[in-house]
Amino acid sequence: MIFLKNEFLAMKSVNIFLLGFGGVGRALARQIVEARERHKTRNQLALNIVGLVDSTSAMIDANGLSDESITRAISAKTQTGRLPVDQTQPASIITAFPTNAIVVDTTASAAAMPMVLAALSAGGGYVTANKLPVAGKLAWWDAISRSKARWETTCGAALPVISTLNTLLDSGDEVHKIEGCLSGTLGYLSSELERGTPFGDAVRTAKQLGYTEPDPRQDLGGLDVARKALILARMLGYRLEMNDVQAESLYPASMDGLSMDEFLREVDTLNQLMAERAASLMAGGKKLRYAATIEDGKLAVGLIGAAPDSKLGSTRASDSIVAFHTKYFNDNPLAVSGRGAGQEVTASGVLGDIVSLAKEISVTD
Repeated sequence: MIFLKNEFLAMKSVNIFLLGFGGVGRALARQIVEARERHKTRNQLALNIVGLVDSTSAMIDANGLSDESITRAISAKTQTGRLPVDQTQPASIITAFPTNAIVVDTTASAAAMPMVLAALSAGGGYVTANKLPVAGKLAWWDAISRSKARWETTCGAALPVISTLNTLLDSGDEVHKIEGCLSGTLGYLSSELERGTPFGDAVRTAKQLGYTEPDPRQDLGGLDVARKALILARMLGYRLEMNDVQAESLYPASMDGLSMDEFLREVDTLNQLMAERAASLMAGGKKLRYAATIEDGKLAVGLIGAAPDSKLGSTRASDSIVAFHTKYFNDNPLAVSGRGAGQEVTASGVLGDIVSLAKEISVTD
Protein backbone atom coordinates (compact mmCIF):
# COMPACT_ATOMS: atom_id res chain seq x y z
CA MET A 1 0.00 0.00 0.00
CA ILE A 2 1.26 3.47 -0.90
CA PHE A 3 0.66 6.26 1.59
CA LEU A 4 0.66 9.96 0.86
CA LYS A 5 3.26 12.08 2.60
CA ASN A 6 2.22 13.12 6.14
CA GLU A 7 -1.01 11.12 5.89
CA PHE A 8 -0.89 9.90 9.48
CA LEU A 9 0.61 12.97 11.15
CA ALA A 10 -1.65 14.67 13.70
CA MET A 11 -2.96 18.10 12.87
CA LYS A 12 -0.95 20.74 14.70
CA SER A 13 -2.68 23.93 15.86
CA VAL A 14 -0.49 26.93 16.70
CA ASN A 15 -1.74 30.19 18.18
CA ILE A 16 -0.68 33.44 16.48
CA PHE A 17 -0.70 36.78 18.28
CA LEU A 18 -0.14 39.53 15.70
CA LEU A 19 1.36 42.82 16.86
CA GLY A 20 0.93 45.55 14.24
CA PHE A 21 -1.87 45.73 11.70
CA GLY A 22 -0.45 48.08 9.12
CA GLY A 23 0.19 47.12 5.49
CA VAL A 24 2.41 44.12 6.26
CA GLY A 25 0.24 42.92 9.14
CA ARG A 26 -2.94 43.03 7.06
CA ALA A 27 -1.24 41.30 4.12
CA LEU A 28 -0.01 38.59 6.49
CA ALA A 29 -3.46 38.02 8.03
CA ARG A 30 -5.00 37.75 4.56
CA GLN A 31 -2.28 35.33 3.40
CA ILE A 32 -2.84 33.13 6.46
CA VAL A 33 -6.56 32.91 5.70
CA GLU A 34 -5.96 32.23 2.01
CA ALA A 35 -3.36 29.52 2.67
CA ARG A 36 -5.36 27.51 5.22
CA GLU A 37 -6.00 24.55 2.93
CA ARG A 38 -2.37 24.47 1.76
CA HIS A 39 -1.09 24.51 5.35
CA LYS A 40 -3.50 21.72 6.22
CA THR A 41 -2.57 19.40 3.36
CA ARG A 42 1.13 20.21 3.08
CA ASN A 43 2.07 20.65 6.74
CA GLN A 44 -0.88 19.29 8.78
CA LEU A 45 -0.89 22.74 10.33
CA ALA A 46 -3.60 25.15 11.48
CA LEU A 47 -2.54 28.73 12.23
CA ASN A 48 -4.97 30.04 14.81
CA ILE A 49 -4.96 33.86 15.02
CA VAL A 50 -5.91 34.62 18.62
CA GLY A 51 -5.01 38.29 18.68
CA LEU A 52 -4.78 41.31 16.37
CA VAL A 53 -3.24 44.41 17.94
CA ASP A 54 -2.62 47.90 16.57
CA SER A 55 -1.46 51.03 18.36
CA THR A 56 -4.91 51.88 19.74
CA SER A 57 -6.96 48.70 20.05
CA ALA A 58 -7.03 44.93 19.93
CA MET A 59 -9.18 41.98 18.88
CA ILE A 60 -8.52 38.99 21.12
CA ASP A 61 -10.13 35.57 21.30
CA ALA A 62 -8.18 32.78 22.99
CA ASN A 63 -10.22 30.27 20.97
CA GLY A 64 -9.19 31.89 17.71
CA LEU A 65 -10.69 34.66 15.61
CA SER A 66 -12.89 33.45 12.78
CA ASP A 67 -11.83 34.07 9.20
CA GLU A 68 -14.88 36.33 8.88
CA SER A 69 -13.70 38.43 11.84
CA ILE A 70 -10.18 38.65 10.40
CA THR A 71 -11.49 39.71 6.98
CA ARG A 72 -13.73 42.31 8.61
CA ALA A 73 -10.76 43.64 10.59
CA ILE A 74 -8.66 43.95 7.42
CA SER A 75 -11.42 45.90 5.69
CA ALA A 76 -12.07 48.19 8.67
CA LYS A 77 -8.39 48.96 9.23
CA THR A 78 -7.85 49.68 5.54
CA GLN A 79 -10.85 51.99 5.30
CA THR A 80 -10.80 53.75 8.67
CA GLY A 81 -7.34 53.18 10.07
CA ARG A 82 -8.79 51.37 13.09
CA LEU A 83 -9.83 47.88 14.09
CA PRO A 84 -13.63 47.38 14.33
CA VAL A 85 -13.43 47.24 18.16
CA ASP A 86 -12.53 49.46 21.08
CA GLN A 87 -10.89 46.89 23.30
CA THR A 88 -7.93 47.76 25.52
CA GLN A 89 -4.71 45.83 25.11
CA PRO A 90 -4.13 43.51 28.09
CA ALA A 91 -0.35 43.21 28.24
CA SER A 92 -0.63 40.00 30.28
CA ILE A 93 -2.69 38.16 27.66
CA ILE A 94 0.36 36.68 25.92
CA THR A 95 1.66 34.95 29.02
CA ALA A 96 -1.72 33.26 29.43
CA PHE A 97 -1.32 31.42 26.14
CA PRO A 98 0.30 27.96 26.07
CA THR A 99 3.90 27.59 24.97
CA ASN A 100 2.84 26.81 21.41
CA ALA A 101 1.92 30.48 20.86
CA ILE A 102 3.90 32.60 18.42
CA VAL A 103 4.06 36.37 18.80
CA VAL A 104 4.44 38.02 15.38
CA ASP A 105 5.81 41.57 15.25
CA THR A 106 5.11 43.62 12.12
CA THR A 107 5.34 46.98 13.87
CA ALA A 108 8.03 49.61 13.36
CA SER A 109 8.41 50.31 17.06
CA ALA A 110 10.15 48.80 20.06
CA ALA A 111 7.15 49.60 22.29
CA ALA A 112 6.03 45.97 22.33
CA MET A 113 9.33 44.59 23.65
CA PRO A 114 8.04 44.06 27.23
CA MET A 115 5.25 41.87 25.80
CA VAL A 116 7.70 40.06 23.53
CA LEU A 117 10.15 39.36 26.34
CA ALA A 118 7.31 38.12 28.53
CA ALA A 119 6.20 35.74 25.78
CA LEU A 120 9.74 34.43 25.25
CA SER A 121 10.17 33.96 28.99
CA ALA A 122 6.96 31.92 29.03
CA GLY A 123 8.37 29.64 26.35
CA GLY A 124 6.52 31.09 23.38
CA GLY A 125 7.88 31.73 19.90
CA TYR A 126 8.66 35.00 18.17
CA VAL A 127 8.67 36.01 14.50
CA THR A 128 9.57 39.56 13.58
CA ALA A 129 9.75 41.74 10.50
CA ASN A 130 10.63 44.61 12.81
CA LYS A 131 14.36 45.42 12.80
CA LEU A 132 14.34 47.44 16.03
CA PRO A 133 14.25 44.49 18.48
CA VAL A 134 17.07 42.54 16.83
CA ALA A 135 19.16 45.63 16.07
CA GLY A 136 18.40 47.25 19.42
CA LYS A 137 19.85 46.56 22.84
CA LEU A 138 22.24 43.63 23.04
CA ALA A 139 20.11 42.28 25.90
CA TRP A 140 17.17 42.11 23.49
CA TRP A 141 19.31 40.40 20.87
CA ASP A 142 20.48 37.83 23.42
CA ALA A 143 16.92 37.06 24.53
CA ILE A 144 15.64 36.70 20.97
CA SER A 145 18.56 34.82 19.43
CA ARG A 146 18.58 32.28 22.27
CA SER A 147 14.83 31.62 22.02
CA LYS A 148 12.44 30.08 19.52
CA ALA A 149 12.60 32.98 17.07
CA ARG A 150 12.82 33.86 13.38
CA TRP A 151 13.74 37.22 11.80
CA GLU A 152 14.25 36.42 8.11
CA THR A 153 12.43 39.48 6.78
CA THR A 154 14.46 42.02 8.75
CA CYS A 155 17.24 42.04 6.15
CA GLY A 156 15.56 41.70 2.76
CA ALA A 157 11.82 40.99 2.86
CA ALA A 158 11.37 37.38 1.68
CA LEU A 159 14.93 36.98 0.38
CA PRO A 160 16.57 34.05 2.23
CA VAL A 161 19.44 36.12 3.62
CA ILE A 162 19.16 35.06 7.27
CA SER A 163 18.52 31.39 6.48
CA THR A 164 21.48 31.33 4.08
CA LEU A 165 23.79 32.76 6.72
CA ASN A 166 22.48 30.26 9.28
CA THR A 167 23.15 27.41 6.85
CA LEU A 168 26.71 28.60 6.27
CA LEU A 169 27.38 28.87 10.00
CA ASP A 170 25.70 25.57 10.83
CA SER A 171 27.71 23.79 8.14
CA GLY A 172 30.99 24.84 9.70
CA ASP A 173 31.92 27.25 6.92
CA GLU A 174 33.92 30.33 7.94
CA VAL A 175 32.39 33.66 6.90
CA HIS A 176 35.22 36.12 6.24
CA LYS A 177 33.23 39.03 4.87
CA ILE A 178 29.66 40.03 4.11
CA GLU A 179 28.83 42.84 1.73
CA GLY A 180 25.43 43.89 0.56
CA CYS A 181 23.13 46.46 -0.94
CA LEU A 182 20.15 46.45 1.39
CA SER A 183 18.04 49.43 0.35
CA GLY A 184 16.01 49.62 -2.82
CA THR A 185 15.58 53.35 -2.21
CA LEU A 186 19.31 54.04 -2.02
CA GLY A 187 19.85 51.65 -4.92
CA TYR A 188 17.47 53.71 -7.03
CA LEU A 189 19.25 56.94 -6.07
CA SER A 190 22.62 55.37 -6.88
CA SER A 191 21.42 54.36 -10.33
CA GLU A 192 20.10 57.88 -10.95
CA LEU A 193 23.42 59.44 -9.92
CA GLU A 194 25.15 57.00 -12.29
CA ARG A 195 22.98 58.37 -15.11
CA GLY A 196 23.91 61.94 -14.21
CA THR A 197 20.57 62.91 -12.68
CA PRO A 198 20.95 65.80 -10.20
CA PHE A 199 20.70 64.50 -6.65
CA GLY A 200 17.80 66.77 -5.71
CA ASP A 201 15.77 65.70 -8.72
CA ALA A 202 16.44 62.03 -7.92
CA VAL A 203 15.33 62.45 -4.30
CA ARG A 204 12.10 64.22 -5.24
CA THR A 205 11.29 61.66 -7.93
CA ALA A 206 11.95 58.78 -5.53
CA LYS A 207 9.54 60.34 -3.05
CA GLN A 208 6.88 60.90 -5.72
CA LEU A 209 7.17 57.28 -6.83
CA GLY A 210 6.73 56.07 -3.26
CA TYR A 211 10.23 54.62 -3.03
CA THR A 212 11.13 56.59 0.09
CA GLU A 213 9.62 56.99 3.53
CA PRO A 214 7.28 60.00 3.82
CA ASP A 215 10.35 61.92 4.97
CA PRO A 216 13.19 60.87 2.60
CA ARG A 217 15.79 61.67 5.24
CA GLN A 218 14.83 58.43 6.98
CA ASP A 219 16.31 56.60 3.98
CA LEU A 220 19.11 59.01 3.11
CA GLY A 221 20.64 58.80 6.58
CA GLY A 222 21.55 55.14 6.04
CA LEU A 223 20.15 54.06 9.41
CA ASP A 224 17.89 51.38 7.93
CA VAL A 225 20.83 49.77 6.09
CA ALA A 226 22.96 50.05 9.22
CA ARG A 227 20.36 48.17 11.26
CA LYS A 228 20.14 45.36 8.70
CA ALA A 229 23.92 45.05 8.59
CA LEU A 230 24.12 45.07 12.39
CA ILE A 231 21.78 42.08 12.54
CA LEU A 232 24.04 40.12 10.19
CA ALA A 233 27.13 41.16 12.16
CA ARG A 234 25.54 39.99 15.41
CA MET A 235 24.78 36.65 13.81
CA LEU A 236 28.52 36.33 13.17
CA GLY A 237 29.09 36.78 16.88
CA TYR A 238 30.19 40.40 16.88
CA ARG A 239 28.96 42.17 20.03
CA LEU A 240 28.23 45.46 18.28
CA GLU A 241 25.83 48.30 19.07
CA MET A 242 24.43 50.88 16.64
CA ASN A 243 27.01 53.43 17.73
CA ASP A 244 29.72 51.01 16.52
CA VAL A 245 28.43 51.30 12.94
CA GLN A 246 30.04 53.81 10.59
CA ALA A 247 27.06 54.94 8.48
CA GLU A 248 27.43 57.56 5.76
CA SER A 249 24.52 59.96 5.51
CA LEU A 250 23.74 61.40 2.08
CA TYR A 251 22.77 64.74 3.59
CA PRO A 252 24.36 66.88 6.35
CA ALA A 253 23.00 66.83 9.89
CA SER A 254 22.34 70.56 9.61
CA MET A 255 19.34 69.71 7.39
CA ASP A 256 17.62 67.72 10.14
CA GLY A 257 16.05 70.89 11.49
CA LEU A 258 14.34 71.76 8.23
CA SER A 259 10.71 71.03 7.51
CA MET A 260 10.20 68.40 4.83
CA ASP A 261 9.20 71.02 2.23
CA GLU A 262 12.28 73.06 3.08
CA PHE A 263 14.48 69.99 2.82
CA LEU A 264 13.06 69.05 -0.59
CA ARG A 265 14.02 72.54 -1.81
CA GLU A 266 17.40 72.73 -0.09
CA VAL A 267 18.48 69.27 -1.25
CA ASP A 268 19.46 70.89 -4.56
CA THR A 269 22.40 72.50 -2.75
CA LEU A 270 23.91 69.00 -2.58
CA ASN A 271 23.81 68.44 -6.34
CA GLN A 272 27.41 69.36 -7.11
CA LEU A 273 28.84 67.64 -4.04
CA MET A 274 27.02 64.39 -4.79
CA ALA A 275 27.90 64.54 -8.49
CA GLU A 276 31.58 64.90 -7.63
CA ARG A 277 31.43 62.10 -5.07
CA ALA A 278 29.70 59.79 -7.55
CA ALA A 279 32.23 60.60 -10.27
CA SER A 280 35.17 59.82 -8.00
CA LEU A 281 33.71 56.47 -6.96
CA MET A 282 32.82 55.49 -10.55
CA ALA A 283 36.33 56.17 -11.87
CA GLY A 284 37.60 53.31 -14.00
CA GLY A 285 34.13 52.13 -14.91
CA LYS A 286 32.99 51.16 -11.44
CA LYS A 287 29.33 51.04 -10.45
CA LEU A 288 27.92 53.30 -7.75
CA ARG A 289 26.36 51.42 -4.87
CA TYR A 290 25.26 52.19 -1.33
CA ALA A 291 26.55 49.15 0.50
CA ALA A 292 27.28 47.62 3.87
CA THR A 293 30.51 45.76 4.56
CA ILE A 294 31.12 43.50 7.56
CA GLU A 295 34.68 42.28 8.00
CA ASP A 296 37.13 41.68 10.86
CA GLY A 297 34.63 42.71 13.49
CA LYS A 298 33.93 46.06 11.85
CA LEU A 299 30.85 47.32 10.05
CA ALA A 300 30.77 50.20 7.57
CA VAL A 301 27.84 51.54 5.54
CA GLY A 302 28.05 54.05 2.69
CA LEU A 303 28.64 54.77 -0.97
CA ILE A 304 31.23 52.64 -2.73
CA GLY A 305 32.51 52.04 -6.24
CA ALA A 306 31.88 48.38 -7.13
CA ALA A 307 33.74 46.56 -9.89
CA PRO A 308 31.27 45.94 -12.76
CA ASP A 309 31.98 42.19 -12.72
CA SER A 310 31.57 41.84 -8.95
CA LYS A 311 28.40 40.54 -7.29
CA LEU A 312 27.35 44.02 -6.19
CA GLY A 313 28.35 45.70 -9.44
CA SER A 314 26.66 43.20 -11.75
CA THR A 315 23.28 43.32 -9.97
CA ARG A 316 20.66 45.95 -10.75
CA ALA A 317 21.14 48.87 -8.38
CA SER A 318 17.47 48.78 -7.37
CA ASP A 319 17.69 45.13 -6.25
CA SER A 320 18.83 43.97 -2.84
CA ILE A 321 21.85 41.69 -2.72
CA VAL A 322 23.99 40.12 -0.03
CA ALA A 323 27.28 38.42 -0.92
CA PHE A 324 28.95 36.01 1.51
CA HIS A 325 32.73 35.61 1.20
CA THR A 326 33.58 32.39 3.01
CA LYS A 327 36.17 29.64 3.30
CA TYR A 328 34.33 27.54 0.75
CA PHE A 329 32.97 30.42 -1.36
CA ASN A 330 36.17 32.41 -1.63
CA ASP A 331 36.83 32.94 -5.34
CA ASN A 332 33.12 33.28 -6.18
CA PRO A 333 31.06 34.59 -3.23
CA LEU A 334 27.65 33.08 -2.50
CA ALA A 335 25.03 35.73 -3.29
CA VAL A 336 21.34 36.15 -2.52
CA SER A 337 19.60 38.81 -4.58
CA GLY A 338 16.22 39.98 -5.78
CA ARG A 339 13.38 42.19 -4.69
CA GLY A 340 14.03 43.16 -1.10
CA ALA A 341 11.00 45.27 -0.22
CA GLY A 342 7.21 45.43 -0.51
CA GLN A 343 4.34 44.66 1.81
CA GLU A 344 3.11 41.49 0.12
CA VAL A 345 6.54 39.94 -0.33
CA THR A 346 7.52 40.85 3.25
CA ALA A 347 4.30 39.30 4.56
CA SER A 348 5.03 36.13 2.61
CA GLY A 349 8.46 35.95 4.22
CA VAL A 350 6.94 36.39 7.68
CA LEU A 351 4.47 33.62 6.93
CA GLY A 352 7.31 31.36 5.87
CA ASP A 353 9.02 32.05 9.21
CA ILE A 354 5.80 31.29 11.09
CA VAL A 355 5.37 27.94 9.36
CA SER A 356 9.03 27.05 9.94
CA LEU A 357 8.79 27.85 13.63
CA ALA A 358 5.38 26.20 14.00
CA LYS A 359 6.89 22.89 12.89
CA GLU A 360 9.14 23.00 15.96
CA ILE A 361 6.34 23.71 18.43
CA SER A 362 4.47 20.98 20.29
CA VAL A 363 1.12 19.76 19.00
CA THR A 364 -2.09 20.68 20.76
CA ASP A 365 -4.51 18.22 19.18
